Amino acid sequence: MKAIRRREFLKTLGLGVAAAAIPCLARGQQPPASAAKGLNLVFLFADQMHGFAMGCMGDKQIRTPHLDRLAKEGVLFRNAYSSAPVCTPFRATLFTGRYGSQTGILGNARPLPRGEKTLADCLNAAGYRTSYVGKWHLGGAGNEAVPAALRGGFTDFIGYQCYNDYLENVVFFDEEGREVKPGKHRTEATTDLAIARLERAAAAGPFALFVSYQNPHYPVQPSPEYDAMYRDVKIARRPNARDIDPYTATASPKSPKKEDDANWRAYGGNLDRYLQLYYAMVTQLDANVGRLLAALDRLGLAGRTAVIFTSDHGDMQGSHGLKNKSLPWEESVRIPCVVRVPGGAKGAVSDMPVSSVDYLPTCLDLAVAPPLATAAGVSFAPAARGEKQDASRPVFAEMKGWCLIRCGDLKLVASRGQALKATHLFNLKDDPYEMKNLVDDPAHSAAKQELFAALAEWNRRVTARG
Repeated sequence: MKAIRRREFLKTLGLGVAAAAIPCLARGQQPPASAAKGLNLVFLFADQMHGFAMGCMGDKQIRTPHLDRLAKEGVLFRNAYSSAPVCTPFRATLFTGRYGSQTGILGNARPLPRGEKTLADCLNAAGYRTSYVGKWHLGGAGNEAVPAALRGGFTDFIGYQCYNDYLENVVFFDEEGREVKPGKHRTEATTDLAIARLERAAAAGPFALFVSYQNPHYPVQPSPEYDAMYRDVKIARRPNARDIDPYTATASPKSPKKEDDANWRAYGGNLDRYLQLYYAMVTQLDANVGRLLAALDRLGLAGRTAVIFTSDHGDMQGSHGLKNKSLPWEESVRIPCVVRVPGGAKGAVSDMPVSSVDYLPTCLDLAVAPPLATAAGVSFAPAARGEKQDASRPVFAEMKGWCLIRCGDLKLVASRGQALKATHLFNLKDDPYEMKNLVDDPAHSAAKQELFAALAEWNRRVTARG
């Protein structure tokens, strides 16, 4: 294993911030007179879409022509990680650029820390119009409006906290808290609203549009035409999968008893049917990404707009006998990441590990906006532009009970308690399905010690108080 370079490692800890880093203006302050000279931004993210669920990632059964096209026109980052694979923690990291242990957000429905500078604040200060559409899930849950104080500085906002249904009670709330009822599937409704906001933002100068899709989060409820695409297809399970009951009840809306729940009747106890519906949800999402890309073309914006597609976390789908997320296994923590930059790399595939903590500095880099001094991540915009970038730095992920480091081909997982304890070590090049734990293998002792030392130092840094 290549030695971890101290300079790059310090950057991942938030200790190596460039001297030129300038804190963003406080919320409410006036931006500078000169408008930003960077690219427009369209940041699209799915919910519970694991990083392997795209044709461009080698899945020959799933239909994702628009995401595959985006990858051909940009860069596919094959080793992207959610720094905290749960809905709210991912969003908190996206908008603060800090790890969950640094913000205290490692569970759902928590608000952004009071007074925290956000990505939207930084973009507003740089002269951008910032817009958000879709699921928010910061500071609440349910089919409810998001108060202005909880919106992280976004100037345009139309969304909802969290409501896990795609067919019934599809309601969004605008800046004034007024209900918007599109009367269609949540995915199509999200795209309609996003295109409308894109048209509005584009007329006002540089813009940053963030679109949060709920697909393909359970309950898996695709529109009939997408369901029909996979109903007779036997979806291949990952080699590490075991048969499980994939059904999960929802709190918002509250699921009825199983026997009364249409979702249970659709796929309860049937992993094969769940996979069909999940693939249908991803294909429906892909079609709507295509609609947004077409809108950029129609509006003449594609040539000056960077597009990023990712997800908040993955979905276990029976791998290692488990379901859902919040786990250190690849199916939970690996996420899709495709970046298209005008004039940048085309059709490139990068194996450089990247993390969701890197999204904030990457967006600010693409916007030619000052970096945020408190951000812990590193911009990977150079790689998206086709420039050489060091691929040896590690990335980290965490939840309350565990943390991990990925560096090169190796991944070390440790349990969190009074002290860290290494529990799993995998060589992902030789063992992509994590079926051979090398943590006690004498041949990997030195590599384990080096990774553990780096992970322990990272853990000490992000959990430090005061």
